[in-house]
Amino acid sequence: MSDFARLSEQISELQGSLLAMECFLNSLAEALPADSRPVVQAFYASESEAFRAALMSSTAPEATVNAFERDVQRALHLLGEPGIEAAREG
Repeated sequence: MSDFARLSEQISELQGSLLAMECFLNSLAEALPADSRPVVQAFYASESEAFRAALMSSTAPEATVNAFERDVQRALHLLGEPGIEAAREG
């Protein structure tokens, strides 16, 4: 097997693993009780901002940074923006 084929296979395996992990995390987020969402939203905002700062000062490829930003937005959409759940309940 050539190096290219081996690397391509490893990338495909990583993509499959990431997709499975995303499905798992999505199901956990959807199952969150409404009163837990603000806590998770706050922790997620803090963590994603710390990772964003680290990425911006790193030599990470642009594709990595773009994928990070895309997936952060997807997660925010899934969790709902802070304050939206409170407005729905009020």
